[in-house]
Amino acid sequence: MPSNLEIYLPSRLYAKVGWFALVGSLVSVAFGFRSVFALAPAFLCGLTSALLFWLASRPRITVGENQFTIGERAIAWREVKEINSSRFVSPLLLDIKLTNHRRKRLVFPGEPERIGKLMYQLRRNSHLATFDGVAYRDYWTWTSLGSNKLAGPIAAQPVRMISQDDEEEIERLYQRLKTVGNLDGRSESKNNRE
Repeated sequence: MPSNLEIYLPSRLYAKVGWFALVGSLVSVAFGFRSVFALAPAFLCGLTSALLFWLASRPRITVGENQFTIGERAIAWREVKEINSSRFVSPLLLDIKLTNHRRKRLVFPGEPERIGKLMYQLRRNSHLATFDGVAYRDYWTWTSLGSNKLAGPIAAQPVRMISQDDEEEIERLYQRLKTVGNLDGRSESKNNRE
């Protein structure tokens, strides 16, 4: 397996919570023998458990240089024409439009950090795609303008806004202010007269 592949697996939390929901369903069924009203929570817990187990069994996603795979289905980056996301943060739901009017629904139940990294890689490698209606080039232009981080050696060297002479004058005035308490020479002369 090449070393440049990134593998995304579903979070184990979904399976753990699914087991708790299944136990809650069984407990509610046991109480359902005494009271019929306990069968409603049993049904809801069972439904929740089934949904969580389905999410936990989602196939792994592998991201490489030329393609990404969802389970056994490989999709080349050049095939991706549009990536539309939903408002869900976790699990991640994406509607991916491919060439020849094909569609693929991506469901990834992962940790928020892994979801963010997967979204970054999908957006970075899909050169021909639009992201929620924004073209690739425009998306990355606006993302780079919106970020506060400067890259590389530019951030390490501060921008000089005044000349070296002005900076020395400001430092000299600051030191005088610290020792005397004010910079105004007229107030010194008033104190001398009194």
